[in-house]
Amino acid sequence: MGAGQSFLENLEWRRAAKHFSGGAVDSEGINRAIINAPSSFGIQPYKVYAVKNKETKEALRKVSYDQAQVTECDTLYIFCARTDVEERAEEYLVAAKGEYMRGMLMGFVKGLKDKQAWSAKQAYIALGFALAAAAELQIESCPMEGFNPVEVVKILSLPKNLVPCVFLAVGEKAEDKEPGPRFRFPASNLIVLVD
Repeated sequence: MGAGQSFLENLEWRRAAKHFSGGAVDSEGINRAIINAPSSFGIQPYKVYAVKNKETKEALRKVSYDQAQVTECDTLYIFCARTDVEERAEEYLVAAKGEYMRGMLMGFVKGLKDKQAWSAKQAYIALGFALAAAAELQIESCPMEGFNPVEVVKILSLPKNLVPCVFLAVGEKAEDKEPGPRFRFPASNLIVLVD
């Protein structure tokens, strides 16, 4: 936990970092958060690439609207939705010894109208946990959707069953680049109590 702060205080500390120093950070806690993030039925219908290679990050920056975070960060996580949800469900049933739930799980995934969109939603849950872990560890982070997914597929030579849906840049803070002021709408604007 960051400097004796609570989880919520660390979330309030977090900003979307627009620049990083290029220094290394220990991202093991972020990796653990991604692995342990909840997903529907627990099948984790996504794959996450952790890009550290400088040349690969430079190529990715060119297809990400030249956003500096892509090359300045220590690790660029690329969350990819799986389109082969039925295969992933089968893989889960075998690995988790989950035969008891076969009918329910396979019925659910076969009935999905947009498997890629569902998988992307699950990947975003993992992204949220990665962001929370980064805040807890006081590691600068920035989620990013501004990129050309077709070009990302080519650069990473992704298999046909993976579609990139969001990036997460993490790294050491650039001391000379302070983020702008943080704004959040109040609870009264976001949360509706149904009593």
